[in-house]
Amino acid sequence: MQINELELARDIGTGTTSVREFLIRFSRFGLIEKRPNSHWILKGFTREFALELTEVREMFELRSAHSFVALPEGHPAWAELSRIELIHHEILNDIDNRYMEFSELDERFHRLLHKSSSNRFIVDFYDIIAIVFHYHYQWNKANARERNARALEEHLAYIDALRARDPAKAEEACRRHLRSARETLLQSIQ
Repeated sequence: MQINELELARDIGTGTTSVREFLIRFSRFGLIEKRPNSHWILKGFTREFALELTEVREMFELRSAHSFVALPEGHPAWAELSRIELIHHEILNDIDNRYMEFSELDERFHRLLHKSSSNRFIVDFYDIIAIVFHYHYQWNKANARERNARALEEHLAYIDALRARDPAKAEEACRRHLRSARETLLQSIQ
């Protein structure tokens, strides 16, 4: 698929410089490639790419979860985790009407975890993870309600494990959630 910087900038209401910087940032992952005259080619999203991405995501998220459980009691991340947990419960209590709110909440939860790593590479890499994992849900609406309800429940178990400050429990909850995310991502690939 061909992408034109000017058309994309017009569509989303921003300048071409912002669009170009965004595209350049993601070109290093091999999903898009620069062509002459402000054009880009979307090269496609393959099963191999998905597997590579999920492998890196797992490494980074496990490291981040380990860092999170080690945060001191008064760290602001704990208060943010409480706010995120409350929203999880609110959405689950009205899942039929609010299941589409999950993608934004999922990104907020995982960004919080990744920030706790205090590793700029992990935090920066999360952008590609967010684009692929969250926006593939936009492409594949099949079973969105059920998928999002399951992910919300997995997040709540993950949050409980983080609060327990038990690295083994946090790792187990993290792996369970990432396994589900990987399966969902792979199912969405044609």
